[in-house]
Formats: sequence, structure tokens, C-alpha cells
Amino acid sequence: MKLITEINEETNFEELSITLDVDNEVINKVRNGDIRYLSVGINENNQYAILENIEGNLVLVTDEIPTSFCGCFLYNNGEFPYTIKDTLNFVVLESNVDFCLAKIIDLGVEPSTRFRFQGPGKPSIEDPNGDCCIWMLNLEVVPIPSEPKYYLMRWNPTISSFKEKDYKEYYENMNNEMFKLDWSIYDWQEAHRGDFFYMLRTGDENAGIVFSGQFITNPYPNDDWAGSTKRRMYVDMICMNPAEPEQSVRIPLEKLQEIIPEIDWQNGHSGTLLSKDIAKKLGKLLKEKR
Repeated sequence: MKLITEINEETNFEELSITLDVDNEVINKVRNGDIRYLSVGINENNQYAILENIEGNLVLVTDEIPTSFCGCFLYNNGEFPYTIKDTLNFVVLESNVDFCLAKIIDLGVEPSTRFRFQGPGKPSIEDPNGDCCIWMLNLEVVPIPSEPKYYLMRWNPTISSFKEKDYKEYYENMNNEMFKLDWSIYDWQEAHRGDFFYMLRTGDENAGIVFSGQFITNPYPNDDWAGSTKRRMYVDMICMNPAEPEQSVRIPLEKLQEIIPEIDWQNGHSGTLLSKDIAKKLGKLLKEKR
């Protein structure tokens, strides 16, 4: 599947999400990062919200007939035989008093309890060697705050511990056009898990916005990446839709200086809190670039 890596005002969350009823405690833990992974059993009640289907038939990636057995799916020698919907990108967590929208940043499937199919209308019998099973959908999620903040991160590969070769390696090994990094943040006091960022490359001829993304942790202290004795604040983040290494940027420096001249794009700290107006302009420029 291909996960959505950018969100804008036109994003239709209802068409791209599944809804899960959970306890309010789960919602709070997803928001603060105590829960980053969710497991959902694929069953006859939610199968069409999760699996791709054509005219009511589940789409298989095997040569077998598209079908399911009383909510139990083909075991297929431990290889997931179905296709996850391309439009499954978000999860809505609902309790009786609260709700939370979360973006899926990674997912996988694994077999759970196996069964032996007895025929139409007959109960399936639990059997460790059975031909069908309940598959578990495992989701890595990050919450989308109702009023997210936006930050400008900076990367100068000529002085950073994260070099051009590192970027190339991450780019070549990314999953769903995304990879993860930890990065220092200057204006950390108001930053939270779920806030968004734009990464600005500086210091060479390839200056400009190279990727955008989202914080997947709250800020935390750690040793200085530059090797000094002082402590810095960091965030872990998911990096999305990166520009190709050594070739291009998503928004060149000249365009940034022309459209948003109120920012000094060539000087400043990594992790500067942006105003809503500037964040909106950057989002519009990225959309035009795509």
C-alpha cells in the first residue's frame, strides 16, 4: 500500500480511515506516546474497511478464489494472501467522551489463531494446523493534533553529523516514501508528538526544503550531536517525500526567499516555531511542487 505523507485542507479523512472503539485511556496514551502501536484483528465486521475488494469479493494475491470463511481468512502458509486498501491511511480512535485522529506511518500483518474450516454454515474449529486464521493488522500511528504546530528544522550537511551519504542511505532504504530520524530542536518548549516540520537544507548549492514530516515523540534531552559538553533537546520524527539526494530539493532556496521573505532562510537555529501563516504558505508551495 502507499501511505499518504502529506495532509492538506482537501484531505478526506472519512474516506481514508477506519474507526476503532477504545477506552479513553488508550486515546490519552496514543497522544502522549505511551502507545505507538495498535493491533486489530481482521474479522467479518471490519474486513471491507481494511481489505481491498472488488464487487464484494476480497482481493487475493494468490491464485485462489477470493473468499473468507466465517470471518476466518486463508492461512496461506503464513503469507498474508489479501491486499490492504490503498486508502487506509488514518485511524479514528473513539471513546464515549473523546476521540483522536491518528496517521498510519507503518503497518504489517501477522497470523493469529488458526482454524479448520468445516464447510458453509458449520462452526470453524480451532486447530494449530488449520487452513484458515484470523490475521492481525499491526499499525504504527502518530496522532494528529486538533491544532498542530509547525517547525522549521535545519540541516547543513557540511557541518552536521548527518552527512550526505547518510541521507542517501536512508533514502534508498525508506519504507512508503518515509524514514525516521532524531533531530535537535531549538524552540522545544511547545513542541509535542504529532506536530509537523519542514526540513531546510543549508550551507551548499542544494539549499532548500528537502522533506517534511511529523514528530513522533515529545522533546527529550540528550548529548550534543556536535560533541560539546552541553545537553540538547531532540525529537524523533518521521520524514516524508524526500527529495532525491544530490539532485534536487522540493522547494529551492530562491523560491523560499521570493515567496516568504520574512524568514532569514540562510541563518538560524534548527527547530524554529513557525507562524500559522508561514506554515500555510510552505504547505501550499509543497503542494504545487508535487
